[in-house]
Amino acid sequence: MKRLSKDSTPKQVSQEELNNLLMAAQQLEQQATRYNQQIEVLNGYYNEIHSAEQTLRDLDKAEENNKILVPIGAGNFIYATVENGENVIVTIGAGVHNEKSLQDAIEGIKKKKTDVENQLTQIKASYNEVIERLREIDRVVKSVM
Repeated sequence: MKRLSKDSTPKQVSQEELNNLLMAAQQLEQQATRYNQQIEVLNGYYNEIHSAEQTLRDLDKAEENNKILVPIGAGNFIYATVENGENVIVTIGAGVHNEKSLQDAIEGIKKKKTDVENQLTQIKASYNEVIERLREIDRVVKSVM
């Protein structure tokens, strides 16, 4: 089997090389699937963080004894009356929670949001690299068939 190399000269591709390319393509497809799953999980977490950030900002604007809408998940909200908007309970990991000032909580959630954005950027870049390698393999395989 022959294919053109980058300098447009024919290059032999053995059956073994072709099989190796096809096996590599399968592995890359699995990797792309894993990256896609990670992206979906991070997007869900990002949306949750964004919702929490918005709720904290709304709480910051609310005065005591005002009613606010509080998201409880899955697009559902409840009305709540603000008794004390100065402190909130935040998770610090592993099911452990801590009381913090509202401003500290807002700063903490902004940092989490930035961290998730950075992770998403890295994973999307890796995903795009995998997709590009798959395209390269596809071009080679199609050129020899």
